[in-house]
Amino acid sequence: MTGLLTRLGARIETWGGTTKMARFRNGWPATATPQVKFHRTAKVQYRFLDIGSGPTIVFTCDPPMTIEVYGPLIESFAKHFRVVVVELPAMGFSATTSDYAFGFRETNDDLATFLRDVAGEGSIFAFSCAASLAALDIAGRMPELASHLALIQAGGTEAFAIWKAGRDPKGILARPIVGQLAMARMAPRRMPQWYSLSVGRKQQIPHFCACAERSFEHGAMWSLASAYQIYMNQQDELPRPPQPILSIWGSADRSHPASNAHSLAQLYEGVETVTIDDLGHTPELEAPEEVLAAILDFAGTR
Repeated sequence: MTGLLTRLGARIETWGGTTKMARFRNGWPATATPQVKFHRTAKVQYRFLDIGSGPTIVFTCDPPMTIEVYGPLIESFAKHFRVVVVELPAMGFSATTSDYAFGFRETNDDLATFLRDVAGEGSIFAFSCAASLAALDIAGRMPELASHLALIQAGGTEAFAIWKAGRDPKGILARPIVGQLAMARMAPRRMPQWYSLSVGRKQQIPHFCACAERSFEHGAMWSLASAYQIYMNQQDELPRPPQPILSIWGSADRSHPASNAHSLAQLYEGVETVTIDDLGHTPELEAPEEVLAAILDFAGTR
C-alpha cells in the first residue's frame, strides 16, 4: 500500500505534464529571460540557458530558484565558459510526462540524456545540493560526460538523509499524498522562511523572493515532497567517480547542519575544498565572482 500511495503522490506533481509543456513553451517561461530554450527527452522538457563559449560548465537550479536569478552568474562565468543552466525535472518550468516517477536512476539517466544532447562530453558539473548526487552518479557511470565536478553544498546519501530529517522534522513532506498536498499549499509561503535560513547575504533575500514569487505566479514547480519520498531515498553511498572533485561550501547556510560541511571530503579521497564564510546555500548566486575564482583555480582554466 505504501508503494501505491507513493506513486499516487508523485502523480499529483506530474499530472497534466503534456499540457504544462505546451504552456511553458508558449507562455511566460519562454520569454521571461532572454535566450531561454527547451529540450525534450523521453520524460522531461528541460528549460535551460546556453550562453558563452569555451569549456562547458553546467549549473543546476536549486528550487525555488529558477533561471531568472542567474543573470549575474552568467555575466561572470560567460567570460570564461560556455554556461549551461538547467532547471531539474518537475522543478521550475522543466515539466515532465505523467509517468515520470522521481526514481533515482530514472532521474539521473534522463538528466544524462539532456547533458549528452545539449552540453556534450567533458563538461564541468557545477551541481548544487541534492543534484550533487546526480553529478556523482552520472560522472561515475558515464565518465565521458564530465571533466571535473565542482559541487556546491554537496554531500553523500547519509549527509542528505541528515539534511532531509532536519528540514522535515514532523515528517509531513515524507508522507505520500499528504506531503504533495502540503507542499502545493505551503510553497509560496515557505520561500521567505527558506531564504532567511539559507541565504548568507541577507540583503539579497528580497530579490530572490520576488523572482520566486513571479515564477510561482506563472506555474513554476517545486516538487520537494516527491524528491524527499523517492529521489532522496537512495540508501547506499555512491562510488567515487574518477574526475577531480571540488567541494564549495557557504558556511552561512543554516539549512544544513555544520557536520554536513564538506562531507564529500570525508567520504572520498582527494576532494579539494573551498569554504566561503559569509555565503549561504547558493554561493554561486550570492557572489558569482568568488565562486568563479575557485572553479577557475580548480579546473586550471585561468
